[in-house]
Amino acid sequence: MIGMTPTDFMLLAGLIILIGFLADELFRRKYVPDSVILIVLGMILGHFTGILPPEVFLEFAGFMASIAVAIILYDTGINLDLVSTMKESGYALALGTVSYFASALFIGLIAYFVYGWDIIHSLILGTMLGGTSAAVVATIASKLPISERTRIILNIESTVTNAYALVFVLTLINFAQTGVLDPLEAARLVASSLSVAVMAGLIAGVLWLKVLTTARNRPYIHVLTLGIMFLLYALVEYIKGIGAIASFIFGLVLGNARTIQRMFFLEGDYRLSTIFKKFNDEMSFFIRVFFFVFLGIIFVPPEEMTLYTASVLIVVFALIARYIAIRVVKPDDPEIVMVSFPRGLSEAVVASLLVSMNFPQSQVYLQTASLVILLTNIATAVLLFYVIRSLYVSPKNATGQSSKG
Repeated sequence: MIGMTPTDFMLLAGLIILIGFLADELFRRKYVPDSVILIVLGMILGHFTGILPPEVFLEFAGFMASIAVAIILYDTGINLDLVSTMKESGYALALGTVSYFASALFIGLIAYFVYGWDIIHSLILGTMLGGTSAAVVATIASKLPISERTRIILNIESTVTNAYALVFVLTLINFAQTGVLDPLEAARLVASSLSVAVMAGLIAGVLWLKVLTTARNRPYIHVLTLGIMFLLYALVEYIKGIGAIASFIFGLVLGNARTIQRMFFLEGDYRLSTIFKKFNDEMSFFIRVFFFVFLGIIFVPPEEMTLYTASVLIVVFALIARYIAIRVVKPDDPEIVMVSFPRGLSEAVVASLLVSMNFPQSQVYLQTASLVILLTNIATAVLLFYVIRSLYVSPKNATGQSSKG
């Protein structure tokens, strides 16, 4: 951004949005992976031209991750069916748990043998990269020709594995520094943080629905609702919950207003206008475009070949872990579930945390995470392209149902 004028910035922002729109249309029409187009655009703007220096943007990865996850999962919740989500949550939890721990174990073994680290430092990398990115999966799943059930399972699975990653990485870091390891405490933290998030999102959603029944036609109510969601995210994080899940539940409640009305015997008109959902869809699109470009901007190709070897092995064994999870859980649309394994900014944020702590090998953690993020997003996009072309004879229809041939 050095030497960039306000006019240059406006030009660049406009071009990014235009390219994002065209890439989205290309995906909807031909299933050409839009995420890869935007990530490559980010790499061009970042490392390859220096227009947007990666080291500057990496400092804002935490902010971008929080905003992207909150808005994208909030919008995802609005567009899902509440009853189906409740029904499939246990199934998604099983898929996420098997996939996460299998991936974490494989990645830990790769770090142990390729990097020569001890078991604990290897498992820190494994638990960091074991889950899928909630923001990326939600973006992809919203456009795929899959059943509502599969869409719900993918979204919940990725959100839960993000929670696993944060809790278990911090637990292992604490063990590496103090020598104290308490698996039961880690499990308690996962259960507690999930419960807090779900309850906070549910209560906030029901209360805000009451407000919307009387204020739905007031100016700026859609923006105000977004602000309430941000407040919810922050407050839940402050009380050691998972803000992303609270945002998801908040959106799920708002998007299923009539169902909530019947469940809680509420009086009044709880219909949400089509403008409400349209506003959130457009806001989510805006964030998604810049999110993928941001992923490309922060990527800096490492110089050591060992990092490439380890990262490629991580991608391969992450796919094997998905295959194992699918064999155990047996979801619908298994081919698509298997190749939906992207990593995202959350992993980069955790790796950046290690750098700020001067943790041993922190730069290797960061470079490996960045490379794995890039490779898994490209692999997911390309594999989905071939899977959809092979198994689906027509683009996603208006109801988003599977159209297998």
